[in-house]
Amino acid sequence: MATLEACIKNNTNRKRKQRIFEFKSFGKSVTDFSGPFRDNIRSFLDEYGEQIEQRQLTGAVSNNVWSTLLLCESNGAIFPLYTIEEHINDQSLRPLCCHCKSVGWGHHFVCKRRYRFMIPSYGDKQPLKDHDQKNSLELDESHILHGLIHCNGFGHLISINKLELDSSNSLTETDVMNLWDSICNSLKTRKVSVADVKLERSMELRLIHGVAFRSSWFGNWGYKFGHGSFGVTEDKYTGAVGFLAELHLDNIINDLKNTYHGKKTQQIISKYRELSETRLFSLSDLLQFLLEFKLSGDTESQILAPSRKIPKHERATFEEDIQNPKCLDEFLISITNSDCRWPQRRVEYSIDVIVKLLKQKNVAMSRHELRESARQFIGDTGLIDFVLKSINVLCYDNYIIRRVVNSLTKLVEFEIHEMTEDPKNIKSVSSLWKLEPRWPKQRLEKTAKVIANILKEHKITNTRRNGAMSRKDLRNMASKYVGDTGLIDFVLKSIDKLSIGNQIITRMKNPLTRLMEFEIRDQNNEEFDEENGDVYGDILFLYRNVLLGYPWWNSVSEASRVVLNSKYFVKKWEFEVKSNESMTLTCRVLPSFDELETELTRQLPPGEVVVVSPWMTVGELREVAQYALRDTYCVMDKFVVSQIGGLKGIKDEVVLSCAVEAGAQVWVRGSGLDLGTTLRYEGYDGDAVESRVDCLCGARDDDGERMVACDECHVWRHTRCCGIEDDEGAPVEFVCGDCDAKSKSELLSQ
Repeated sequence: MATLEACIKNNTNRKRKQRIFEFKSFGKSVTDFSGPFRDNIRSFLDEYGEQIEQRQLTGAVSNNVWSTLLLCESNGAIFPLYTIEEHINDQSLRPLCCHCKSVGWGHHFVCKRRYRFMIPSYGDKQPLKDHDQKNSLELDESHILHGLIHCNGFGHLISINKLELDSSNSLTETDVMNLWDSICNSLKTRKVSVADVKLERSMELRLIHGVAFRSSWFGNWGYKFGHGSFGVTEDKYTGAVGFLAELHLDNIINDLKNTYHGKKTQQIISKYRELSETRLFSLSDLLQFLLEFKLSGDTESQILAPSRKIPKHERATFEEDIQNPKCLDEFLISITNSDCRWPQRRVEYSIDVIVKLLKQKNVAMSRHELRESARQFIGDTGLIDFVLKSINVLCYDNYIIRRVVNSLTKLVEFEIHEMTEDPKNIKSVSSLWKLEPRWPKQRLEKTAKVIANILKEHKITNTRRNGAMSRKDLRNMASKYVGDTGLIDFVLKSIDKLSIGNQIITRMKNPLTRLMEFEIRDQNNEEFDEENGDVYGDILFLYRNVLLGYPWWNSVSEASRVVLNSKYFVKKWEFEVKSNESMTLTCRVLPSFDELETELTRQLPPGEVVVVSPWMTVGELREVAQYALRDTYCVMDKFVVSQIGGLKGIKDEVVLSCAVEAGAQVWVRGSGLDLGTTLRYEGYDGDAVESRVDCLCGARDDDGERMVACDECHVWRHTRCCGIEDDEGAPVEFVCGDCDAKSKSELLSQ
């Protein structure tokens, strides 16, 4: 049974054996807590967590760490779900939450505690890193699960990745997402945001999935539009998705028929219409079929690539097959030393016949077909059966013969292809791990796949020098998908005849420029063109030439841009207490009139949930609300509730059941609200609370995109909306168009 090394180390001094929970059933087995999140998380850690250490992550603040061991039922691997309790105060290095700011929650009060739920990559040598140091919007690919929930119940899903354990029974992203969703549901989380920024071959999946299913992939768990960039609203997003989804395929063919890509577009649409059992009318229908069709990888390869020399049936990957192929001499020695009753020369002749038959056929042959063909030249069927049984991966002259299993017919087949490299010189992706880098194996493999995909796309559009790409260009492109440039440099430095799946990446020097270049080619010397029947290639073609490059009719491209500018999705949980013994109220702080006039320029923060007895008095509610607010927010350490509003009766002795309905919102007013602290709002610190966003696109709040402030009016605007390209640096001095026009007007009037 496999375990994480870090998990073992942290369990050495425990007094009792830690319980192990099954991964897929853990979420359903967690108690359905009835209190607010700030109380439920404590109960959850007491019941399911094992406190393993206190880590001094930020300044002088010690953060508690709990471990919950989860078992992958399919392969017996055990790995930890870590829960880190981070305490926020004036000594915290980065107390404000960039995720709150970007999703539109910058007006929330800063919470005293936030909880990180993390499943590190399998084999990660440093599973508990200082994540408070990395308070950024960068896509986190180093964890299977990374979620953050503030103690007020508002949280963020930072990363979801599948768990690869070198097994076909590994856990998928859907499995991990189910776990996260069930934990949030049990703990009574109020809202959780997620930034849908997943990429596949440079395609933004939120656009592909949005057009296909009219929602983000996270919509399968109830996540809906939360916050748009560049002034995009929910109505604009819904309209754009609906418009793109309903594009009729016949209209697309007609609009593109006289363009460079018109013929290819018609071929793709016609091909999948023939393959589909139901009529494909709209772009949504086509993309749904493509996304579902690509999952049936083996069937896809046979149906879509009938003209390929060697069809891709279910078989071991090239990197596994090619590592130890037997040469002819080694093969002959191994079988003649076994129970072989035929002389070596007859065995060698039989192999020669089999190789010639496979070369002549030029496609995979079933065992029966190959056996019957060989009988014409070899009279002894026992010898034929023995040789065919002994062949697994055989190197013969400049060819490799392999035995595979057809996933459709379940029959054994034999295939042959010409070797382009000496297999002894080819290294697999797993060889990178043998160099003992500081990155986990999963991140190395993902980075290598990113590089391979970039090279494949580059080869499609650039035929010069066989699609070779300079190291600088490849590094810059890879950095868009992999944030760690040190990791990219390590992989590029280590690449030399590296096999990834069925492709080989080679490194060479350009004889003219003397620069290092990289190229990729298929093991069968097949080109990566857009005609090779690859479903991903067809989706990429539609993504580039229909969604982003629709001719003349700019409405399609504009609608696609609206969807791409909608990254943040939010799920809301309704807090319900199914008991006559309790009632839920939301206590929202109402500042004084002076504060409303002089201090608060943003919307009011959300209230705090309390679960109380319906027979509690208004006076007792004041004490409960005061404790809950003090326990939750940094700004309320000395807050004293003086008044409860929104009730039919405001006297202290009035019973709540007579004054308010369950689930209602009550207003709390008091003294001691420290509005001068820098830990005031999640999205703004110090003087920045008074900064104003007023962009040409309509944005009135920070949306996480790059902005620049005018030196005259101090109003923030998007750099893109001001004509500053994304790859340009922000200017040191900047004056907006309004202020520039105003100064010119004043100058002319003098």
